[in-house]
Amino acid sequence: MKAHPALRLFHWLLAALNMIGAVWVVLIMLLITVDVVGRAFFNSPLFGVPEIVKISIVGLVWCMMAHTLKVDAHLRSTILLDRMPPALRRGVEILACVLGVVMFALIVYSGWDNMIDAWRIGEFEGEEPVRVPTYPIRSLVILGAALTSLQFLVMLIEQIRGRPFKSEGEQS
Repeated sequence: MKAHPALRLFHWLLAALNMIGAVWVVLIMLLITVDVVGRAFFNSPLFGVPEIVKISIVGLVWCMMAHTLKVDAHLRSTILLDRMPPALRRGVEILACVLGVVMFALIVYSGWDNMIDAWRIGEFEGEEPVRVPTYPIRSLVILGAALTSLQFLVMLIEQIRGRPFKSEGEQS
């Protein structure tokens, strides 16, 4: 069965953000390598690397969160779930999706005002000579949480329909 065009667009967005996160990881790795080499061989570290890395880790995780959920790549222990009868297992899966929708929606709700304030005041992390803006990262947290909540909603609808959600590669 072909996915609805809006769902395909949504999943394309998740994949694009995941790719941005993956490239971001490589860039952070290169930045850290240059900093370490500069410290070790030239006694000259790059200014601001700790601040940039600290802020970047948060951003890249939220870029990748919803896609990781979509492809079922989060750590998960199913030792109890595998022993449950199908009806109970389905109920637990539905409950998990409902909780996921609510929890990630609450992250959006609780972080929205902080994100707006950060943009309004031009919030930064660190001191001169390197001040890293935090407002784009706060926005990525909100975007990532919203997309993760929507992905849980997609999975919830599939569970209710009796068709457990499968990642794109598994669909027939």
